[in-house]
Amino acid sequence: MTGLLLAAAIALLSGCAGSTQPQTSMAPAVVAASPQILHRLVLAAPKGEGSLELRREGEVYRAYGGIVVADDVGQWRFAYTKTSLEGAGPAAGEWIDGLHALSVVVINTSPRDVQIDWDRSTFVDPTGRTHRIIHRGVQLNQLSAPMVPSVIAAGATLNEFVFPAGGVTFSAPGGRASLWNVPAVFERLTPGAGFSVVLAIKAGDAVGPRTFRFAAVAPPPA
Repeated sequence: MTGLLLAAAIALLSGCAGSTQPQTSMAPAVVAASPQILHRLVLAAPKGEGSLELRREGEVYRAYGGIVVADDVGQWRFAYTKTSLEGAGPAAGEWIDGLHALSVVVINTSPRDVQIDWDRSTFVDPTGRTHRIIHRGVQLNQLSAPMVPSVIAAGATLNEFVFPAGGVTFSAPGGRASLWNVPAVFERLTPGAGFSVVLAIKAGDAVGPRTFRFAAVAPPPA
């Protein structure tokens, strides 16, 4: 009799344990949004090799690729690079942390020094307006001050970036910490738009502008 009661108790406890097993369910899969290619940038004149691609990946803008071209000064390479500038993006109410600028890397392959006069160099925006250039090392609180030329010795490399100085302000939008900000420039480019970077170059005794004209084109079909 005792054996029967013990067997019944074990069976009852086993049934209770089985009934309290946790219920599991599969969480819905999160599907990441496909990157949106905003534009591809090419060097229209002089003709360059390669292209830059700017994508919006969720809430972040990312750049890919590079453009190279060679002339009597040397080899030039252009890319997009992030800066410490922040500002209003292309969409209503959008704020971008780290706006892009145009990276400019040049290797002086000529037998003489080359000088870039930043005070005489300009950025021509898609509307045709001419702007003073911001480049690496420029203090934003001294945008109107004279800029020291960059001298590239024969065989040396200059690593720079350029950004139009128009629209740069110091403010604290939306309760954010005070900072330098400016409306997006490269993030706003759409296929069919373009801009130019005009660099005042002195190579030996020859002085003259070097114009690089860029064009935004539609991305290839998916």
